[in-house]
Amino acid sequence: MPIETVLVTGGAGYIGSELCKGLLRQGRRVVAIDNLSFGRRELAPSHPEMILAEGDIRDTARVLEVMREHRPRRVFHLAAIHFIPYCNAHPLEAMDVNVNGTRSVLNACREERPEFVLFASTAAVYPIEKSPFSEEHPVGPLDVYGYTKLMGEELARLFHLETGVNTVVARFFNAVGARDTNAHLVPDIAAQIREGGDVLKLGNLDPIRDYIHVDDMAAGILAIERHFKGPFGLFNIGAGRGYSVRDVVAAFEAALGRPLKIEQEAGRVRKVERLELVADISKMRRETGWTPQVKFQDGIARMVRELG
Repeated sequence: MPIETVLVTGGAGYIGSELCKGLLRQGRRVVAIDNLSFGRRELAPSHPEMILAEGDIRDTARVLEVMREHRPRRVFHLAAIHFIPYCNAHPLEAMDVNVNGTRSVLNACREERPEFVLFASTAAVYPIEKSPFSEEHPVGPLDVYGYTKLMGEELARLFHLETGVNTVVARFFNAVGARDTNAHLVPDIAAQIREGGDVLKLGNLDPIRDYIHVDDMAAGILAIERHFKGPFGLFNIGAGRGYSVRDVVAAFEAALGRPLKIEQEAGRVRKVERLELVADISKMRRETGWTPQVKFQDGIARMVRELG
């Protein structure tokens, strides 16, 4: 029986590389497209069945070339600009990559027609309201990143309606782990500690977020793919619990065995901020049997060990 080939866009990125590892463990051939602007070559797994095809997702001809060469049966579209401050500072670039790049990937999929497509969206599509958010909750993004991903969701929905290909939108909450390539809260704290500081320079301290370990995120994606029967699906992938910035600092203190001091910096304080963003993951549990395995504090402790 021939080995199955799958395509992962953003496969040299933080979450994408972990997904590639999971797919390889299942005995599949993985082709990753990444232009290495945010991803890193060293993150892509070194494996005989792993192929890193450099290219920009906005280049439909390049995406088509890769798909026609390798004929993937399944496509996981994770490539995007994820860091909210960067998206806010570079809105045209974020729109181009996250929207036009998604359109480009889906256009290539229209030509080659895989059996399954998963589009990685975000919890940032939800409005400023009290959590937890279920998939049925009305959307209402408040930043450039959230709007670009909501547009991507609509493109994925239209792609399914036009092609009949089984399509899933997966809304990612906050993934944590040692190899994050963006300066999100957790890796920023880790970087400050690694540089020898016990005084953390932070912004907003009270917002509550749903932090899911990157291993659980990748496992959730694979669980959706394994159990989803079609035709169109929408799933939250989060831990289902919320932690404030102060809670995150406390978890680092516990892992390090020493206290840390917090100093708020005006330049880090977001003027518009959600107080809470937590996932309702009951649909994931019910329809896939998936449940997060890594406890938040254990994930932070593992991250501290990995960072040395």
